[in-house]
Amino acid sequence: MYARTGFLSRSGASRGGMGSHRSARIAVVAVLAVAVGVGAFPSAVGFPAVHSTASDSLEVSTSGEYGYTPSTFEQVPTGANITVSFTSHSVLPHSFTISSREGYVIPTGDTADQLDQFFATYPAIFSIYENTSGGVATGSFRSPDAPGWYEFVCLVPGHFQMGMYGFIAFGEDLPSNLTTSPSLGVGGAHLSTVDALAVGGVVIAVAVAFVLWQRHRSQPPARTEPSADGSRAAGR
Repeated sequence: MYARTGFLSRSGASRGGMGSHRSARIAVVAVLAVAVGVGAFPSAVGFPAVHSTASDSLEVSTSGEYGYTPSTFEQVPTGANITVSFTSHSVLPHSFTISSREGYVIPTGDTADQLDQFFATYPAIFSIYENTSGGVATGSFRSPDAPGWYEFVCLVPGHFQMGMYGFIAFGEDLPSNLTTSPSLGVGGAHLSTVDALAVGGVVIAVAVAFVLWQRHRSQPPARTEPSADGSRAAGR
């Protein structure tokens, strides 16, 4: 597959130079293969989330790239100060954002702009972001005084549309007909358009930088020629 590494000049080329170019091309192919694999190959789909009875402390984490664990909470105390611990196990940034519209399911067909408009109309009860894999974000909010259920979503563009949402009920159980999306790992479906463009840009930048570095390493030293006084001067 990598037999053709380019033409040799008439003056010849060292094995080191050929190896550098071959390494650069192999590295580029490998990096691009990883990028394609991230967006194209299926991975295991997580188990459906189980209803979780919560107290005045919520612990939630990302599941795969576009899911929450747990994706449902029930019987969270009303009129109480609720603390939240949000852990990311994802290479992508995510938010945990609770809608303030009680008893309403946001259409999954809504675009990122429509989702932003929804939260402009119904400001979030609570919202927190975590941008680092393995990172933990913490915060707190006062829960509604009356029983009711609400949806929580990820507000990073494209993530809600990929199925990153769940439901939380204060002072009651969730309706039995509410369902959540299976947790998607990298490639469980294709990456969202925004994430795919970001990953692609990083891959291209790394590949180009590596090729330029290898070319710089493989450049031969400057040739020197004797001068009239017998010393050696740099050649043309």
